[in-house]
Amino acid sequence: MKSNNIRDSPPPLRDYQQVDLAKMQNYEGRAALMVLATGLGKTRIYTEYIRWDVLNNNHNCLILSHREELVYQPLTYLEDLPCGVDLAGKHAHGEPVISASVQSLVGRLDKYNPYEIDTIIVDEAHHAAAPTYRRVLEYFPSAQIFGFTGTAHRGDGVGLSCVFDDILTERDTLWGIDNGYLLPMECRQVTLKYDMGSVKIEEDGDYNQADIARVMSGTAAGVVEAYSKYARGPTIIFGSSVGEVKDITAMLNKKYGRGVAVAVTANTPNRAQILEAFRLGIVKILVNFGIFTEGTDLPMIETVLIARPVAPTNVGLYAQMVGRGLRLYPGKTSCMVIDCVGISDNPICTAASLIGKDVPTPKPEKAKQEKIEDEEEKIEVLRGSEIPDTWIKKELEVDIVEKGVGVDLHDVAWIKLENGGYLLQIPGVTYRISKPLIDGNVYLHKNKTCSKMPMPTQFILDWVYQDLKQKHANVSYLWNKSERRRWDNQLVSAEQISLIKRLAPDYKINSRKMTRGDASSIIQNLLHVQKPEDKQDA
Repeated sequence: MKSNNIRDSPPPLRDYQQVDLAKMQNYEGRAALMVLATGLGKTRIYTEYIRWDVLNNNHNCLILSHREELVYQPLTYLEDLPCGVDLAGKHAHGEPVISASVQSLVGRLDKYNPYEIDTIIVDEAHHAAAPTYRRVLEYFPSAQIFGFTGTAHRGDGVGLSCVFDDILTERDTLWGIDNGYLLPMECRQVTLKYDMGSVKIEEDGDYNQADIARVMSGTAAGVVEAYSKYARGPTIIFGSSVGEVKDITAMLNKKYGRGVAVAVTANTPNRAQILEAFRLGIVKILVNFGIFTEGTDLPMIETVLIARPVAPTNVGLYAQMVGRGLRLYPGKTSCMVIDCVGISDNPICTAASLIGKDVPTPKPEKAKQEKIEDEEEKIEVLRGSEIPDTWIKKELEVDIVEKGVGVDLHDVAWIKLENGGYLLQIPGVTYRISKPLIDGNVYLHKNKTCSKMPMPTQFILDWVYQDLKQKHANVSYLWNKSERRRWDNQLVSAEQISLIKRLAPDYKINSRKMTRGDASSIIQNLLHVQKPEDKQDA
């Protein structure tokens, strides 16, 4: 048993942290998710809950993580409580607080009584849908579960609703910036000479790492140049491969002096000592491959340089990386984000994917629209200034922003409606997502059925994606953007022109430039904007 002496009192909880702590204390369900952007203090909230749970309820608590750094990190806030560790060669011995690696614990479950754990905290809970996590969670049937994550979705589209029943809070990056708890971003895009054209997207939602390593081989000099031109203060660089990380580090140390930059990969020993040297300012630049994307608390970071492409289907990973530099710190006024992009049209996440600040928001004229109950109701004909001119542009920007951490559309051919919702029609089923409520949550309409309560947009998108894959794979050429791209890019058809003219006689159509995809977006907006079954309109 490890019983620590109190050295420093934890910092007082912020107002919103007090609110979220109270939500946990009053929760009576089985499993709930807490979504807070990187830098908003997830660890501080759940360790305070553990202290309350142990001292007031005499409960035994388990913290479940997936990396060594994450296993030890929360224990610094719990030095007044007996804590045990289950990780590699370390074993817990019945302490009231146990912090464990999921990889170690899943092989040691037979050492535990299934009913001895009362509370489980899942750190970086977007991993919780993985089989190893679910095996551990199901082993303790009476434990109450709280998951903490900065992103409520996975790149593979598997929704977290398979683990968590409720969402108690959702505070995103934009909320943190607007309320002064995270720093604003300054963004630079640097074009390097690599082409993403042959890179594949894997089942987990991100680009194939072997492909990325191949196409970005030899770009280290460009990354160093980008650092030299735009970086300031302590910097973290996310590289594309072990080889590129070593090359970038060697070039930086040759240019700025030995030891200024340190390469960190999965095989790097003494990572804790390297991080301490960075905190002390001895090391100025951390160059890493796949290590510091989660759970690393280094608030002094002033520049985040992303030198590995992240697929638009994995915006959560991008948000995690940028989040390393958004924490408040004395003397910091903003975070510099440097995106190294390629020369091809293959899309990657950039700062625009995170908050969309560098994409102008269209301001369409308000159109008079009648509410449409069903397909048989009279369709309103729009004329003149009633017709918005932004539908095509919005369709092209649909993968950019929702709130704060962006959304992952899973390459589904959603049509963005003028009222802020989404629409997808395929034979036999119509999915429609309502415009967001004030808190950003939305309702899902599937044909005539509506969800009973609003949920985060990403949860709905994940659920529909899984529903499409399981029940409508035979018509994927209609809902999968990659498969229907050839049809979308053809010039508008005579039938589409005729229908648009019927619905909006004054709409200006350039038949030499408008595509079938553009026309489809316009038609769906004309037919379905501001449907009355949206709960918030009721």
